Amino acid sequence: MYRQGVKAKPDWPEGWWFLGLLYYESHSFNEGRQAFTEFTKLEEKAPAGWAYLGLCEFEAGEYESALTHLDRAIASGARPDPDVEQVLRFHHALLLTRGGFFDQARQELQPFVQRGIRDPVLIAGLGLNALEMRLVPQEAAAQRSLVEGAGQTVYSWIAGDSSQAEAGFRSLLAAFPSTPGIHYLYATYLLAVRPEAMNGELQRELEVNPANTRARAALALRLARAGDAAAALPLARKAVEERPDLAAAQYAYGVALTEAGTSHDAIEHLEAAVRLDPANLAHHTALATAYSEAGWYERARLERAESIRMARESRGPG
Repeated sequence: MYRQGVKAKPDWPEGWWFLGLLYYESHSFNEGRQAFTEFTKLEEKAPAGWAYLGLCEFEAGEYESALTHLDRAIASGARPDPDVEQVLRFHHALLLTRGGFFDQARQELQPFVQRGIRDPVLIAGLGLNALEMRLVPQEAAAQRSLVEGAGQTVYSWIAGDSSQAEAGFRSLLAAFPSTPGIHYLYATYLLAVRPEAMNGELQRELEVNPANTRARAALALRLARAGDAAAALPLARKAVEERPDLAAAQYAYGVALTEAGTSHDAIEHLEAAVRLDPANLAHHTALATAYSEAGWYERARLERAESIRMARESRGPG
């Protein structure tokens, strides 16, 4: 009946909407995509239309356009039905990983773990994100053992189960000692539990995967913080050359330059880190220090004030 209705009246938005829902609920995603495409032509400001269009595109394997349309639904600020919002956010996180937006995707995946949801697709999504593999779970069947192992380990880590996380990392390192990303993932875990062992894992990561800029930047930052600017500088410089768009690389180079006593040079890179990741408190505090050491006292005062504001907001009321 709805097909007949929209055929007779193509400018009927409600008809396209309910037809799209019927297709979505019956897993006819290509037909649903077509229906929601027509709906969004008629109702461009309806975020739910963009959400369902993106979800149908995801299931149809049209991942780039799915991310674009889910982005649009979320950017509207509208709050859909809680069940729909959960599905929307979950698929959005998977697509962010596929698009290379790993940090943002990780932030969107964590609440699902914290709510106690344990789903195979979530586990796979966590594993792909942790290993920075630009895939969705449907594309990772050939690497199932690696992805699931990493996902289970990260799930335990986020859930606060340190014994299971440690066991998971031991299994991963034994099974995949030369696989890119494993040693770096373990190093990020060690930062909170055994930071003295972190440098060794970062070095092992770079041995098996010299292209891992994040590992290079992290090792440079560790060395700079330990007072070894001479060792940190070439690593950080190379990280910035490889990935000038990576906030962690700009931050590490800025800190290393500050430690080396060249605060004026450091400012350029720390300002870049703040632009790339303005919500990171460490970037602001490092920039304030560089401003102060360079004699730019008013800028240092403003940056410290911003750091204090961010720190207070992160603690919450009281």
